[in-house]
Amino acid sequence: MKGRTHLAIGLGIGAVASVNQPLEMMPVILVASGVASLAPDLDGNNLLNKRVTKTAKLIKKSGVFVGGILMVLALVTYFLDVNYLSFINDKWFSQQNSPLLFGWGAVILGLSFKGQETLKNILMSILSLILLYYAATNELWWLIMFALYIGGAGWFAHRGPTHTIWALIYWWYMSHLLEVNTKVDDLALISTIAYLSHILGDMLTKKGVKFLYPVINKVFRFRF
Repeated sequence: MKGRTHLAIGLGIGAVASVNQPLEMMPVILVASGVASLAPDLDGNNLLNKRVTKTAKLIKKSGVFVGGILMVLALVTYFLDVNYLSFINDKWFSQQNSPLLFGWGAVILGLSFKGQETLKNILMSILSLILLYYAATNELWWLIMFALYIGGAGWFAHRGPTHTIWALIYWWYMSHLLEVNTKVDDLALISTIAYLSHILGDMLTKKGVKFLYPVINKVFRFRF
């Protein structure tokens, strides 16, 4: 099932659930249900990580050039007097900053040699670490769980652990913590139903999902 279909179903669930909620809570419910309906496919490429995938593609295409330029500039500004080069900002390209610039160039160069999917997962993990720091600093436990989810999901096979009952339980508890934080009634239930809608939608396809993996290695799908 396509991502836009999953999203439409998730938003539909959120819209119906918002009927009995205060109007100001509707955006929270729609965002939560929309994200939940797409989250299982973070083990691949979908609407949630589209921009990260594009960034990975860009780094893959231009990383060698950008990384190489940064490393060369770092070496030049470290060993030579570059005051006569007007296009170089001496605030950034100083001897003190040169090792840092060289390091960034080396990192970008190294990443450009990775496969695009691996590179996308690395970027998602970096984003996850940033969110983890922010969440831990502000004691947002639901965000800690969300950061761990988005950082780890991509490293698993498509329709793997994120499409199981264990991921559903994980998402429910994370949503429960979000409900406590936002004080939106039934948010955990709404978000979990939206997440489940994605799994059920994938059960309508020929490939199905291993809903109880690894306890049972059975593929669940609806036959018509």
